[in-house]
Amino acid sequence: MLNKAVINLNTLRDNAKKIKKTLNDNTLLNAVVKADAYGHGAEAISNALYDIVDSFSVALPEEGVRLRLAGIDKDILCFSPCGECDAEMAIRYNLTLTVTKVEHIKILDYFAKEQSKKVKVHIKYNTGMNRQGVDGLKNLKLLLQEIRNSQNVVLDGFYSHFAETGKKNLLKTALNNFLLANNLVKRYNNKAISHISSSGGYLQGVHLDMVRIGLLLYGYTPFRTKKISVQPIMKVYAPIIEKRTIKKGQSALYGNYPAKEDTDIALVRYGYADGLNRKQVKGQFNNRCMDVTAVIDGNESEWGYPVMIDANELALKYGTISYEVLTKVGIRAEKIYLR
Repeated sequence: MLNKAVINLNTLRDNAKKIKKTLNDNTLLNAVVKADAYGHGAEAISNALYDIVDSFSVALPEEGVRLRLAGIDKDILCFSPCGECDAEMAIRYNLTLTVTKVEHIKILDYFAKEQSKKVKVHIKYNTGMNRQGVDGLKNLKLLLQEIRNSQNVVLDGFYSHFAETGKKNLLKTALNNFLLANNLVKRYNNKAISHISSSGGYLQGVHLDMVRIGLLLYGYTPFRTKKISVQPIMKVYAPIIEKRTIKKGQSALYGNYPAKEDTDIALVRYGYADGLNRKQVKGQFNNRCMDVTAVIDGNESEWGYPVMIDANELALKYGTISYEVLTKVGIRAEKIYLR
């Protein structure tokens, strides 16, 4: 008995068109579809966006291969650098790959030569997030020199990632560091695509050659803003499998949680194995079980009980962020696409 994740592709396309309309003609729009398009289904989402966006981004080479097998033939940037174990596959499927070390370039050059192919790469630069990226201009020069010396590696882009977009002073410091390094890259290849902004940076007006948009496409903003209005594209529903009245002093589900008064509950076929925490929140009776949640308001819609209508509201309940909710809430759900 699968839950249902109802995903409106028309709303997705409307969100993308709104974003595209705000960009300069020479700024590319990259759709971030990593983590199964934030839980929305990467193949369906990418095909729905195909004629609007210029390229796609994923986290892992395997995610990029899935898109290729689904018919996506536009550029796909893979954020995680490749090791020897996945370089051959990534090159075979014409993925654009991230490099942060000289060793990455040597590996890619070797496997590209084995396949008689050229492999496009984007250098990632560390501007303060300290997650991945080349540290400093000296090391950046070494990478550029290694690419120049290689026979099969082509520099296609240069990028970084803001650690903080809500505080403009921190954003400005990171951007200045990036632009200084970007000058060096542009001297090497003035056609290299420069990009640093995901949804937050885009909303702060930093666009450069390309923006990488994820959260906004799916209908949410990383912080409050009036600069653009987007609508959530996914709602998740689950069936009610039984209704009970818990008498005062009785408990329900695991552990001893006695009701303070007679309480009508509905048992919803949605538990922590379906994506949300084992935690009691408002409107819920006791903690979730693995496969069942007891709710006090058991009203159903045409699709079932609404587990998630707005990821921001659910995130507030659970003390997390919309990103985490979106990537988890539809784990065991049948995806239904409205076109």
